[in-house]
Amino acid sequence: MSDGNFRFARGNLEKLLALPKYLISVIVAWFVPRDDDRWVFGSGIGVAEGALAVARQLRAERPEAEIAWLVADDQEAALAEAEGFVPVLRRGWAGYLATLRARYLVVTHGLGDVNRFGVFGGTVVQLWHGAPLKRLHLDSPVTTAVRGPAPVRKVLRKMYLSGAGQVDLFVAGSPVAAERLRSAFRVDPGRVLVLGDPRDDELARQAADPARCRSVRSTVRTMLGLPDDRDAEALVLYAPTWRDGETDPGVPTPEEIAALHTRLEALGARLVLRPHPLGAGAYADALGPRVHLLDTTQARDLTPLLGAFDAVVTDYSSAAIDFSLLGRPIVWFAPDLDRYAQSRGLYEPLEVTSERRVASDWATVEEHLAAVLPPGQARRAAEARSRALAARFHAYPEGGAATRVLRRITELRLSDAELVPEGGVFFESFYGRQVGCNPLALDREIARRFPEARRYWSVTNEEQRVPEGATAVLVGGREWTAARRRARLLIVNDWLRKGFSPKRHQTVLQTWHGTMLKHLALGRPGVGLRTRIAIHRESRRWDLLLSQNPHATEQFRSSYAYRGPIIETGYPRDDALARAVLGPHALNPVPVRAARQALGVRDEQRVLVYAPTWRDRGITLVDGLDVVALAEALGEGWTVVVRGHTRTHAFGTYGMGHPRVVDASRHPDVNDVILAADLLVTDYSSIMFDASITQVPMIFFVPDLAAYRDRERGFTFDFERTTPGPLLTTRDEVVSHAAALAQDGSEAEWVQRCDPAAAAWRARFVPHDDGRAAERVVDELVGRGAIG
Repeated sequence: MSDGNFRFARGNLEKLLALPKYLISVIVAWFVPRDDDRWVFGSGIGVAEGALAVARQLRAERPEAEIAWLVADDQEAALAEAEGFVPVLRRGWAGYLATLRARYLVVTHGLGDVNRFGVFGGTVVQLWHGAPLKRLHLDSPVTTAVRGPAPVRKVLRKMYLSGAGQVDLFVAGSPVAAERLRSAFRVDPGRVLVLGDPRDDELARQAADPARCRSVRSTVRTMLGLPDDRDAEALVLYAPTWRDGETDPGVPTPEEIAALHTRLEALGARLVLRPHPLGAGAYADALGPRVHLLDTTQARDLTPLLGAFDAVVTDYSSAAIDFSLLGRPIVWFAPDLDRYAQSRGLYEPLEVTSERRVASDWATVEEHLAAVLPPGQARRAAEARSRALAARFHAYPEGGAATRVLRRITELRLSDAELVPEGGVFFESFYGRQVGCNPLALDREIARRFPEARRYWSVTNEEQRVPEGATAVLVGGREWTAARRRARLLIVNDWLRKGFSPKRHQTVLQTWHGTMLKHLALGRPGVGLRTRIAIHRESRRWDLLLSQNPHATEQFRSSYAYRGPIIETGYPRDDALARAVLGPHALNPVPVRAARQALGVRDEQRVLVYAPTWRDRGITLVDGLDVVALAEALGEGWTVVVRGHTRTHAFGTYGMGHPRVVDASRHPDVNDVILAADLLVTDYSSIMFDASITQVPMIFFVPDLAAYRDRERGFTFDFERTTPGPLLTTRDEVVSHAAALAQDGSEAEWVQRCDPAAAAWRARFVPHDDGRAAERVVDELVGRGAIG
């Protein structure tokens, strides 16, 4: 059983002191073979959680498998034996050898669920223990807390990263949970798969079968010593989360206890207190005729019992997410919300998760319960919120996660050839962060001309949509690795990375992602030897390089020391823009209207697009204009559409929900952003070249021009003398220019003033962009035997 006094700081100190054991164990693991029929399971709370669901399913599907459960004491050993598993003490030689020899290791809380020194070289599956609401692992400063100088904390961080690196598969219940696990453990997206949470399989069965709920309710009432003949009596669960060894601040005061008993009597309800297995709290004084304690000595695993309850009161516990499967009311109660958010941290404000006000005292909890327990509108609204929560966090509400997990574990052992047929086309845009740019345009042309071609798209999350007929592969996953290795043609717009070395049968087309204003690669100031070596190594992986114009061709030769063939055809991603142009300063209204609809912008609104690039040392969104203030200053007739750089996606979103600010940073097609624009504002982004095809008026907002030019990147041409629009440094100037443009006839004056520079700009930078670039590129690939 877990130690209720566990604290992260103490656990981290133990990790550091055990470092020599880890190093020795790595060496030992090289010489001890693993048995493919041996499985080891463990959980931080005993014989329970999703590990138990998977172990039971394994026993049903493969009776020949040898299943050992790593236990902490005799009580857990008895539970393991009752399940038909071989109990092995986790700590000591027996646990070490059992872990070291088993091929498959399944855990719920961490590597310490089994013997942490025996995991090296095993196939490790981390199920986790609930959907993350509070920040985990490396996302929270609390989890890596330890006293000592900076080098000690650095070593500890590396140990956390190394531990995550031992895990072959992290299992998530939903895309939301998957993104949080990827962040917390700093692992590639493909190492975290959305398979459903096995611990919720039984709860899913209860949600579908009222008889199971009644049976569980009977079981819980028996545990509490209550007669099993009071089904009309509401059972309410209070399940607070753990606070790193601190006492639960929700323990009621004597005054609150008295009021609570009175209210429960009036409601005909009972409150069941369930402390976290690692928590602490002085609950004895709260107990009474209608307040009961259900601790871990009575029931180690809470999740299978949730069907017994009519409502749940909780703070940041993942039990709320589990309970949402039942579509029953949840009352959120967090008296230490501000403090907890600052210390442990939450992935989103609790008000966002709960979709309502969070109670901070028991009096408010009682009011909420009085509203949601009886039938009526308040209860229906609470049930609707629970269903909405379940829709966010349960990708498989029907259950069956244990079966999917076992199937995936089997797939981990498959070869590349068994996972992916040879000869396909692999596409990647911005390291998988977007399905767009030149690779997307080429995908469309290849699909049109070669519909039988197998196409694989690199993505970083499950929410990204790939073109019809293509297969999404998560970055760093087994299928992603296999697709890269076995593709005949790879089309990418950035570095290949992760040590990829093309084979002789493969062709790599590097499309890049824009004409360069700023210096790239070897052209950047202060490039060190290590970076220079990496740049040369990367460019040697490319068989073909796509260029938009003569300037880009020249820059590729110098910046990447590239000596291979360059095809200067214009940009496939700009074909749609070129085809939308009907004449000088005239666009086809059909794609313009479609672009606005795709972005959610009304037809009557004028659109200012703000598209800043990233900064080398930036760790925040680039929002020099303050888009909320800009929208307010422009007035009701304008909508601001923001297109942030892909490198800033991790730093948040623009607009803070302002009704006239649209954050299109993750919108799949940048052409929609350009076509929707009445005025485009950028700084040093390559969107300035693409947008010039449509002849949209452009402004350059460059308050840091001198610093960017002289100290950060530098320019590849005389930017200040050649821009097809004014260089501005304040938001007021931008607003004034937008207002002038909106006046009758002023657009014609703008064109007359800027057209000579704009025409020279287009002639220099988009001379080949006529709407047929993708055709020319695919023709080149066919001629070289890369496809077809």
